[in-house]
Amino acid sequence: MDSARLKEFRAALALKHTPHIGPRTWAKLLAAYGGAAGAYDNALCWRRDKVVSIKGCEAFEAGAYKPAARAEFDSASAQPCQLVLWTDPDYSRRLRQTSDPPLFLYCIGRRDLLAGPSVAVVGSRNCTGRGLAVASRICTGLAEAGVTVVSGMAWGIDRQAHLAGLSGAGSSIAVLGTGLDRVYPPENTDIYNRLCESGLVVTEFPPGTVPEARNFPYRNRIVSGLSLGVVVVEAAMKSGSRITARLALEQGRDVYAVRGPEGSPSFEGCNDLLEQGARAVSSAGEVILDLAALIKADAQQLESMGQAAQASRSFDPPARQGRGGHKTGHKVATAQRRKPDPAHGADPESDAQALGPVDPDQQAVIEALSGAQRMHIDELTRTLGWDQGRTGRTLTLLEVVGTVRQWPGMCYSLS
Repeated sequence: MDSARLKEFRAALALKHTPHIGPRTWAKLLAAYGGAAGAYDNALCWRRDKVVSIKGCEAFEAGAYKPAARAEFDSASAQPCQLVLWTDPDYSRRLRQTSDPPLFLYCIGRRDLLAGPSVAVVGSRNCTGRGLAVASRICTGLAEAGVTVVSGMAWGIDRQAHLAGLSGAGSSIAVLGTGLDRVYPPENTDIYNRLCESGLVVTEFPPGTVPEARNFPYRNRIVSGLSLGVVVVEAAMKSGSRITARLALEQGRDVYAVRGPEGSPSFEGCNDLLEQGARAVSSAGEVILDLAALIKADAQQLESMGQAAQASRSFDPPARQGRGGHKTGHKVATAQRRKPDPAHGADPESDAQALGPVDPDQQAVIEALSGAQRMHIDELTRTLGWDQGRTGRTLTLLEVVGTVRQWPGMCYSLS
């Protein structure tokens, strides 16, 4: 870690552990001074600028943060993890725009996934077979289209979401309510290991943090904050999934829900969300169609960042140096804008206008498919010399506007 990032990390720890300064105040400080280090250096201006309460200013000036900040610094230094700071270019753009972003994230795995298009899929721990099947179908479709599946690595629907996400190019991100060194529930150790290898695991909690009930609402705001939208597959009226949906609405995200049988307690929360204005979905295609313009913007952002360069940088523990505007969400009890559903008469022309002109990637796919009757996605990827995620995202956008048709077996042709 270079000196500038080390200074930013130390300053972030100071803000994090100052009493009376929470995530919403962090956001004000980060925005006002360009980062934690800038906020730390301008602490004498906090009162004048009215960005921190009087109690918060007094606690900071008294150095109340020092013992806890030192303890977390030491524990982080002892762990072989990566660190994504708020000031880093690969810190999620969507998460940075929320009203209560984490100051930094500890992570293991593919940090490039933070920049690409992602959708959260959450649901009940005590789920039904129907819920598992729907979660698998939706998440497999998202991942095959190059969209990353975000969830909380709980048992049940979350586990199924990660499993299905890991099966496709989009992969999956797990947001923990513990430290990176604690797998909860322990039965998900297999998923945790797979996510570390080919997906991403993130948390704002330091190593050694055990699963406590108060941690999970904080985790849930990151699940929704990383995502373009949140899909609730199966949820009771009182559940963590409902909390995630509420947070998503507050963050301006779109909320989707899977309709369940009337009178089913395990789907009661989903049905209630639908009555309040969430959009009913049962497939990945419906979600992708509704978020197409945003998926395209995120895909372009990911390409412009240069995935390889961003994925290669890891957190070098300080103690060991030398050793090597977002779209408004579906609001409750208001009239909803609805994009045409392909199963009920989509309007390709209006969708094409929403997505704008064909970009170079889309043109390259059209040209590659023009000389073939049908082409498998793997063959198309080799022909273009791309990674499968890039190919999948481009094909999805072309499907949305009706230029490309998908056939069974992941084969594609021009429509």
